[in-house]
Amino acid sequence: MLRHAARGLCRQGLIARTISTTAMVRQDDEALPKAFTDRFSKLVPSTMAPPNFPTDFLPKDQKEVKEAPSTVPDKLTFNFYLPHEQIAKARKVDLVLLPAVTGDFGAMPGHVPTVAQLRPGVITIHNEMDKDIEKYFVSSGYAFVHADSTTDIVAVEAFKLDEFDTDAVRAGLQEYTAKLASLQGGGKGDDYEIAAAQIGVEVYSAMNSAI
Repeated sequence: MLRHAARGLCRQGLIARTISTTAMVRQDDEALPKAFTDRFSKLVPSTMAPPNFPTDFLPKDQKEVKEAPSTVPDKLTFNFYLPHEQIAKARKVDLVLLPAVTGDFGAMPGHVPTVAQLRPGVITIHNEMDKDIEKYFVSSGYAFVHADSTTDIVAVEAFKLDEFDTDAVRAGLQEYTAKLASLQGGGKGDDYEIAAAQIGVEVYSAMNSAI
């Protein structure tokens, strides 16, 4: 059904997109989205919602676009999000150290815009450089460093280092290490079980190193 709908739309000449080198889709004809949606509603089941267009997710006013300030601010604006809480909201900090998959790095005011995937490790927040410091362990996540000296962190879970039980962490590391060795050595485990054991070893090793 959807394949038929797509062919019908192409025949009507309603798909006309120009993709720039910045992966932005420009739609110069404002009538195109409406025409596409009208045709879509006639060719697909009524239970399906009409599609969104790239421009629906772009700022309506160019003033909303974050731009680098003319001068670098003294503090970094820091946001730290979890599914169930927000650890930091527009907090002014000096430095945030991040455990990225490609290597650790620090975000400070004026940092180049960056998107980084986080590996299991410690996020160190310097509210005041080398004086007021907070440390959180994250199992994974993403960091977004913006041109306006704002940094956002999104993680599934995060815990302060002083909340960890050292004995429990070491026991967990031993358990997953033994499990991984058994699965790989005996050839008993499938790919999923081996991958789960490897993740357990990686996370517990990072926790053990952090504490």
